[in-house]
Amino acid sequence: MINTSSIFGAFNARWLTPEDVARSFVPTTHFKALAKFQHSLLMGPRGCGKTTLLKMLTRPAQTVWARERVAVVPELAEYPSPEFEAIYLPSDVRWSYELRSISAEFAEGGPLAEIVQRASVAISALSEATRAFQMILDDSERNPEPLLKAIIKHFRLGPAVPSFREVRLKLLSWMEEIHSRIVFRDLTRLREFITSLPPAVVGHALDTIIRACTLFEEYTDNMAPKKWALCFDELEIAPAWLQQELIRALRSFDQHFLLKLTWSPLLPTDLTKHQEQQHDYATIRMWHALASDARPFALQFTTRRLRARLSSPTVTPREVLGVSPFGQEDGNMDEGYRRGSGIWQSMVDLAVKDPSFQQYLSEHGIDPTNPITESVTLRDETLRKVKPIALIRDVYLKEGPTVLFRRSRKNPPLYYGEDAIYAMSEGNPRLLAGLLNELVDTDPQNLGPSNPRIKDEVQARVLLGASQRMRTGIRTYPVPMGTNTASLSRLIESLGRYLGAELLGPRFNPDPVGSFFVDQDVPEDVVEAIRLGLLIGAFVHVGSSVSDVPISVVGSRIRLSYMLSPVYRLLFRNFREIRLTTALRTSASSQRSMFFTQ
Repeated sequence: MINTSSIFGAFNARWLTPEDVARSFVPTTHFKALAKFQHSLLMGPRGCGKTTLLKMLTRPAQTVWARERVAVVPELAEYPSPEFEAIYLPSDVRWSYELRSISAEFAEGGPLAEIVQRASVAISALSEATRAFQMILDDSERNPEPLLKAIIKHFRLGPAVPSFREVRLKLLSWMEEIHSRIVFRDLTRLREFITSLPPAVVGHALDTIIRACTLFEEYTDNMAPKKWALCFDELEIAPAWLQQELIRALRSFDQHFLLKLTWSPLLPTDLTKHQEQQHDYATIRMWHALASDARPFALQFTTRRLRARLSSPTVTPREVLGVSPFGQEDGNMDEGYRRGSGIWQSMVDLAVKDPSFQQYLSEHGIDPTNPITESVTLRDETLRKVKPIALIRDVYLKEGPTVLFRRSRKNPPLYYGEDAIYAMSEGNPRLLAGLLNELVDTDPQNLGPSNPRIKDEVQARVLLGASQRMRTGIRTYPVPMGTNTASLSRLIESLGRYLGAELLGPRFNPDPVGSFFVDQDVPEDVVEAIRLGLLIGAFVHVGSSVSDVPISVVGSRIRLSYMLSPVYRLLFRNFREIRLTTALRTSASSQRSMFFTQ
């Protein structure tokens, strides 16, 4: 996630309770896949909803879901409760950041830093496990004291009242001891304290949580679930040793436990060496290659969000947002291309000022002064195919003495409407919630059930602003690159300008480039920039199917996020691909850059 404005921080499930997550959850096929009896690797960029899905597996979320959501909307029962007990285990960025100083300041600090990290992870996991245990026992009205005494004994918590609250407070005191000794750089006392902890706490990443679940099974008289699901979130920010041990456990692990892990959009290298996808684990891809793929979820999410914001149980996104010029064509397509329609007029106007477009129509047997045809095939293959290109050229181009130049009009009403908002969000609930909130907040006094429509020009201004803020966020994102020329922001800028030239260059191009194949000649620093761009959502992997998950940046096909379309004046289409090295080389040429004079 790029934290540059409220729009990007509008919806972050990390800070919501499982109960609150359940109250706003929009079910998807991703959840059905995640709830299956199998190891799962939930993959996607930051903010795409991975945390929401993991929290929805937990008992608190499922309890609210059943009582408050399914009870009101019975159709939601098609998303059944998981048949396992889920324990949600968030990653903590402090595991890495707070302990770097140990390695940096002390010659022997490296090994100790990892041991301290192991202890921090284990203590956090044990604390989260007690929350799951407490709810199971509370729901069954069972006495927790035998279990609590066993936890206190086996984890050497010392004198402690056998209550879940006191156990968690004791674990918190352990973390405070560790943190204080790190702050004071007291390496000797830090080592002494870590040595005093139970072996499981400083062992394998899963030792403590397995030990805790085993105690539950031994001391609760056959109340244990069929399986435990250990839900490790945000592994991309976790220490390398934790990533490696969890990934390797996908292949060989106690069958009484399931692992539900979240990861970046690239399969871990170690995983691809040792695991066989769909046999040892299932990958669940949380991004959309095509704008249309995101539409079903975005429609449900937007409907629920707008009805809540506008206090109207029947208002629809189409009523509030209208139809995007680039949107899906509903109803009779013949009517959309009739004489006098919007796209007809745009094509007539473009043919007058753009000789290359006039030539394109003529070569396909269509009159540039009246671009209509009775042939369904000709309309689909000629007019419908180039509709979005004609629209954007008509809006942004004006006729010069010998060549077409971009108009200086700052923000024409082109990027607006239901489908434009869905596409720009990429199906990312955090981005979609931010866009919707900002749109409604532009004039909340005049919006309501009787007047729900947000003006096109207002939407265009909001969407351009969101696009600009994302570009700014990319520019200010900390990128540890060796040279400025290979930074993520420069790469995005170069590719954005290249794609803009494909659409708004001097000649009409009915088959423009819209995506890039990362070939083997791409420099390693650029590959690293792309890897980061995939993680934060600046790039999107374009796969052949929902099961197509990249194992490497090199050899994959990528495109820019549609959120960047307004700022670079691009379309919500992938179009054809080109080798990335070819695009970068061409983008750097003076001949192409001349078309970007404002």
